[in-house]
Amino acid sequence: MRNLQKLGKPPILQQNEATWLSDFLMDVRNATKKYRYRDPDIKDQLTKETNYKCVYCESKIGHNTPGDIEHKIPSSKAPELHFTWSNLTIACNECNRRKNDYYEVGNAFVDPYVDDVETMIEHLGPFVSWQVGNGRAETSIRQLQLNSAERLQIILRKMAKLDELGNCVERYHAEADPLLRQLLKRQLFDMASSAGEYSAMVLSALKARGIFEG
Repeated sequence: MRNLQKLGKPPILQQNEATWLSDFLMDVRNATKKYRYRDPDIKDQLTKETNYKCVYCESKIGHNTPGDIEHKIPSSKAPELHFTWSNLTIACNECNRRKNDYYEVGNAFVDPYVDDVETMIEHLGPFVSWQVGNGRAETSIRQLQLNSAERLQIILRKMAKLDELGNCVERYHAEADPLLRQLLKRQLFDMASSAGEYSAMVLSALKARGIFEG
């Protein structure tokens, strides 16, 4: 996970939030009233603020993984937040399904918009762990099954990303030409940028190799 900042509320939500919420609360089982937050302009803004990635596992959202609009606090627990902009984000289908309607006061999921998730979560190769004693981070990782055989595909994709990273690092250290060396370093920085897939893992690996400090 990477720390995130909320973008501005889309105009369609600004104009309709109160009416949509009133309609929904009067008939929570009505699919038309329930899923108005799926408007394309709302989803586009959410995918932009997450850098077109799942807010939890950092898998890229695209044609094969369209992603779901995620309620950080589930509507089953707080229906009044069903259309609240600060409560909406984007998760991949797999993370959204596993989180489901989990919410527990005092042990809520980590929130990349509020929490410093980059210090709460640690990366051990393609696997993720939590800062010792951080129950919320541990709960989030376990609930999402990020290290389990159930998420084998994401683990394999992260291993492929680490292999790509290792090849680039090796070329960077071996390259004698200053321009090529600079271009390779830029590639490494791009992979570790917030927009890069699995960039928290990449950044951790580069810090371990002494390419990034801090």
